[in-house]
Amino acid sequence: MDPQPHELAWAVHHLAAAAAEVDAAIARRMRLSSGDFLALKHLVVAEEPVGPVELGRLLGLTSGAATGLVDRLQRAGWARRDPHPDDRRRQTITATPHARETLQRELEPLAEEIEQAAAGLSADQQRLVTDTLQGLARLHRRHAR
Repeated sequence: MDPQPHELAWAVHHLAAAAAEVDAAIARRMRLSSGDFLALKHLVVAEEPVGPVELGRLLGLTSGAATGLVDRLQRAGWARRDPHPDDRRRQTITATPHARETLQRELEPLAEEIEQAAAGLSADQQRLVTDTLQGLARLHRRHAR
C-alpha cells in the first residue's frame, strides 16, 4: 500500500508536537518557562557561537527581551556570557556545564528508550534514520528563516 500524501511530513509534525510536550515537562522540572527552556536548548545545540541578538532572532524576540532572557538564564546559572572569539565588541551566550548536565540527565531516559526502539534496526538502517532526521532538522531551520 502506498503511503498517503505528505504522510512523512505529518509524522514529523507529530514528532515535533510530542517533543514540545517533553520540553514543557522538562522546563517545569527545571523551573524554567517554556521560552527560557527553548532558548537554553538552542544554546546547547548551537554549532556556532550565539549572541543575544541571534538568540532573540531564533526566538522571535526584540533585543531588549532577548537581553532580559539572557539575564534570567545567567542569574539562574543556566548560561554565561563570554567575549565573542572573533569580535571583542560582541558577546556569546553559552549553556553552563550545569545546564548541559541537567539537560543530559533529564533526556537520558528518553534517549535510552529511543535506542531500544532502534535496536531492531541494522547499523545501516540506524545511520539512514539518523541522517534523515538531521536532514529534516536542516529543512525545518531553513524554513524558519
